[in-house]
Amino acid sequence: YFQRMSTFGQMKTTMASTWMNMEQDKFDIYEVPGVIAGTKTKKAYFLVSTKWPDYVVGMKATTGTAISPFAAYAVNLEKKGGLFDMWGPSNVMLQLCETNGGHVRIGASMSGKATIWSYVHHGSWYVYGSVTSPGAGGGWNLDPPTHKGTFPSCD
Repeated sequence: YFQRMSTFGQMKTTMASTWMNMEQDKFDIYEVPGVIAGTKTKKAYFLVSTKWPDYVVGMKATTGTAISPFAAYAVNLEKKGGLFDMWGPSNVMLQLCETNGGHVRIGASMSGKATIWSYVHHGSWYVYGSVTSPGAGGGWNLDPPTHKGTFPSCD
């Protein structure tokens, strides 16, 4: 979910129900037209906050603010393009794929390099990024669930 107040804007998870979380944990998925540059079939998506539609999920380096090198953050699209803007299109245009277990993986191809997959550390509520397979902490449940085949299978 997007934290109402946060120093760095890092995404978190919660066990609280949506109504208790004031719907900060609801997102809309928008498919970007075309395919990701350098691929023939990979689609890109925006994960947009339902509560705050000017905010999307983005992945970037933590730059020393966390143990993990990458994390998922709330990105304010109204402020993109500012002097200190560190967000490129590849950071916010995400890849989604389906796992064999029926979950969805969410990742970003940072400047055409390896995909950074979002996941939750054991014992943490924060969402981080991994260049390797994120394991069980990287499987996200959609509510309502999608039909099998909505997103490509994870490789």
